[in-house]
Amino acid sequence: MNNEFITFVNHASIIISHENICLITDPWLFGSAFNNGWTLLSESKFRTQDFQNITHIWFSHEHPDHFHPFVLKSIPENFRKNIVILFQNTLDHRVAEKCKRLGFKKVIEMKPEEYVYLNNSFKIKCVPNGTYDSWFYAVVGNKKILNINDCMVDSISQAKIIKKMIGDVDILFTQFGYASWVGEPADIHLRKNASIEKLDRIKTQKKIFSPKFIIPFASFVRFSHIDNSYMNNEMNKIGDVEAFISKNTSSIPIILYPGDIWSGDNKIDNSIAIDKYNSDAVKNLELYDEQKFVKFDELKKLSSNYIENIKKRNNWNFVKFLHTINFFRTSHIFLKDHNCSFSFNLIDGLKKSKIDEDSVDIITDSDSLSFVFSFDYGMDTLFVNARFRTSGGKIMNFFRLFLIGTLNNNGRTFPMGVIGFLFNEKSMWKTKFLEIILGRYALK
Repeated sequence: MNNEFITFVNHASIIISHENICLITDPWLFGSAFNNGWTLLSESKFRTQDFQNITHIWFSHEHPDHFHPFVLKSIPENFRKNIVILFQNTLDHRVAEKCKRLGFKKVIEMKPEEYVYLNNSFKIKCVPNGTYDSWFYAVVGNKKILNINDCMVDSISQAKIIKKMIGDVDILFTQFGYASWVGEPADIHLRKNASIEKLDRIKTQKKIFSPKFIIPFASFVRFSHIDNSYMNNEMNKIGDVEAFISKNTSSIPIILYPGDIWSGDNKIDNSIAIDKYNSDAVKNLELYDEQKFVKFDELKKLSSNYIENIKKRNNWNFVKFLHTINFFRTSHIFLKDHNCSFSFNLIDGLKKSKIDEDSVDIITDSDSLSFVFSFDYGMDTLFVNARFRTSGGKIMNFFRLFLIGTLNNNGRTFPMGVIGFLFNEKSMWKTKFLEIILGRYALK
């Protein structure tokens, strides 16, 4: 194995180099993600011109901190013509089609039961996980690499399912920080617990996969908007993650900073990268503050369009039935920039309301609400970017109204797509996803 086996790019992006192959994963190099909710903790050293040497790109899923359209469009066209895209075989083939339109050399939609051979000594398997994520297992020469990025592998049973599919693991790449809304500004204990759970998850993964090396990654971000910056206060610090791995597992932690190269064989001095990350974390960066004011008439139009799209793609009679039994309840929303409340449901659309701010389900702004109405993934984005507050109502009333759009975004219809998904993904039966559907889980 040469000395340029693994290059760390940033966040969830690495390069695996072997013989004539140069595979990059999840290249988010610059810019914001999740409607200006996230930015990278550290500056990337890798530039778009460096794609000249890349032969393959693998995306774990469509979230913009992994699949970043602006970064992909910035790759020079003559470089794209020489790059093969690797992605999970989704129901809607949307990512594959986007990449084809961008002019990449080839798009391979990977079947979970099959390896894709990049050359005679580099093969990779990609398996979907949860509603949209995926992990990959690569055999590169004599090295076996498991990249589980954001996948929710948080139990012995889930880890065993993967272990049975792959075998031995030498190097494990895994997430170490929470990546969505965790409570109000005062709910520090919730974020502390979320960070502890992420570390315990690494311990569970080590128990089953038994890697020689663990590389924590996919968490080098900061919440970057004035509405969500408080979320940074209990994020796991990379030095504490390294100490936890050293103390609680027999694996060797490897901490890589953007631009670092690692051979895949040796221990390194982690303190160098840790010091750089600590320095970046205390930099006083300007927060996003401005957001577009969207008038009520435009919001109402967007809400009507959202409902029409739900009607076209799903069993509308069943949706109406669930509305009548209050599974889909009217949600009350306070928009800060309008300084007034609104109500929304899937039957009546968006209306002005006289509910006071202390009694609504959610407090946000018109820019965020318009984003939720405009995109199937809008609700998912809002939950991840944490640009909202709760109030005296029930936040789940709001998020459940947009659950169908999230399912449609993954190529699934309602309700049969849910039933089929849960039948095939038995590992999801005891997760918050199902609890939300059944109404047993509340965010507050």
